[in-house]
Amino acid sequence: MNNPSLIQAKDIMHRDVLSVYEGWSIQRLADFFMKHKISGAPVIAADHELVGVVSVSDIFHFENMDEEQRKSALQTCYRDATNTEPNVIDLESWSKSAQYHCTVHQIMAPHVISVTENSSLSDVATLMLEQNIHRVFVTCDNCISGVISTSNILQVLANDETVLTKVRHTA
Repeated sequence: MNNPSLIQAKDIMHRDVLSVYEGWSIQRLADFFMKHKISGAPVIAADHELVGVVSVSDIFHFENMDEEQRKSALQTCYRDATNTEPNVIDLESWSKSAQYHCTVHQIMAPHVISVTENSSLSDVATLMLEQNIHRVFVTCDNCISGVISTSNILQVLANDETVLTKVRHTA
C-alpha cells in the first residue's frame, strides 16, 4: 500500500452517499438508517440544497429528551409548518409519539464538516478527532462527492503493513 501520508480523501472515500430530507419524520429517519445500515447522512431541503447533517446520536439525544423539551420541539415544528400555535391538548398527545411528528430539521446539525478530495489522510483523521465526529463529507466544487468514516480510516491502517510493523515494534 502507499505511504499513508500520500493517501488522499478521494482514495478511501465511499462515493455513494445517501442523503435524507429535512422534512422527514424522525421515525422515518431511524428506519432509513436501519435499512441502509448507516449511522449518519447529509440533510437536504426540498430544493436539494445541502442544509445540514444528522446522525444516530441526534436521534438518541431526541429520544432522551424530557417531556418539556419534547413539547418545545413539537411546538417549534408545528409553528414552522402552520404559522400558528398548537393547543396544549394536541402538544401532550403528540409528545407521546413525537418521533412521528418532529422532523429531521429539528434534530440535525446545520453545519456540515467537510474536506476536499485532495485532503491527506492525516488531515482527515486530525479533523475528525478535533471535531469529535465519526464521518466527514468529501467535497468537489462545493458538492458532496463522498464520505469517509472512521471505519474507512481503520481499514487503511489495517491493510498497511508499514503501519502495522511500526505498531508491533512500539508495543
